[in-house]
Amino acid sequence: MDVLVAAAGAAWEPDVLRTVETDPALLLLRRCVDVADLLVASDGRPGAVALVDQDLPGLDADVVWRLQQDGVHVVAVEAEPERVAPLGVVRVVARHEVARLGDDLLEPPPGRPAADGCIVAVWGPVGAPGRSTVALGLAAELAAAGTSTAVVDADPFGGTLAQSLGVLDEVSGLLAAARASNAGEPDAVARHAVTVADRLVLLTGLPRADMWPHVRAGAFELVLAQCRALAEVTVVDAGFCLEDGGSFDRGGPRRHQLTRLSLEAADEVVVVAAADPVGLSRLVRAVAELAETVPGARLRLVVNGARPSLGWSPDEVARTLERLTGLVPDHVLPYDRAALDTALMHGATLRERASGSPLTAALGTLARDVRRTLLDQPVGA
Repeated sequence: MDVLVAAAGAAWEPDVLRTVETDPALLLLRRCVDVADLLVASDGRPGAVALVDQDLPGLDADVVWRLQQDGVHVVAVEAEPERVAPLGVVRVVARHEVARLGDDLLEPPPGRPAADGCIVAVWGPVGAPGRSTVALGLAAELAAAGTSTAVVDADPFGGTLAQSLGVLDEVSGLLAAARASNAGEPDAVARHAVTVADRLVLLTGLPRADMWPHVRAGAFELVLAQCRALAEVTVVDAGFCLEDGGSFDRGGPRRHQLTRLSLEAADEVVVVAAADPVGLSRLVRAVAELAETVPGARLRLVVNGARPSLGWSPDEVARTLERLTGLVPDHVLPYDRAALDTALMHGATLRERASGSPLTAALGTLARDVRRTLLDQPVGA
């Protein structure tokens, strides 16, 4: 078994190096001087073991995630489990146990305690079909129906939910929670989420589009895991683009990683399409792209902004989409500009400022169906 050691001079390092060098089943690939050296050495080494010290400078959740993405088993030696577990390290061994690593790795890792919450990603193609409107409306209706709910603004091009709710946050909740999670703080989301209504909290988004590299992939995965523990349902307002956005650094940040990770983590993806001809044609291509990016994702199709002036009925829209995509819209939301404007100008949800709107009622129906599917608990009207 290939072994990498990154100990930063820890007291256990000499004993472990002697064990590795004398055990014919273990092969020391490299004694790494720092995290950067470890990441380089792990490239192209799936199945290798990285023995790390809990005080290794630069060891954080994103580093652990990158190693795991390369297929490397990360094992902390002589570590405190409560310190390394928040970083994603689930294996801790004593120095005298290193010789048994091969046997231990045949067993699945203990993993983190299971969280009960569900994640719903709200996604749709380019062109502003109403992703944020649906995400916020869905979250508000879930909370009003008695479900503890978190809504995360994860649009890499800049968040809008804080402005929509009149939340004047000096620091992005998402960015602050990601940084804290990356450093191993297990309650980062709870500390940085803003309470906006009873049973509803918001993790505000990025204030500028150029700040996307600051939310690392491994940290964002921990943010979503904490959301599962914090709320029964977490609604993620995702971006639109699914491109990988490759870079020279294979493990480095990618522009659309927040969107892709949100969709991969979701128990259900609410796909939002505009009801006009342009929006529906974009949807047809987007659904095919989504199927390639996240195979097997459970989809709920929502057509947003239906109005008589378009000249076709919801049934006609449904038949057209079924013919082109094989999918039938689960929900058709009516266009109600007056209600949206009222809520926006008051920094409130539709439920708070336009409870009698047909759009609010339709979002309530969507919330009931989502909760029934995910939580298996029908809710009241």
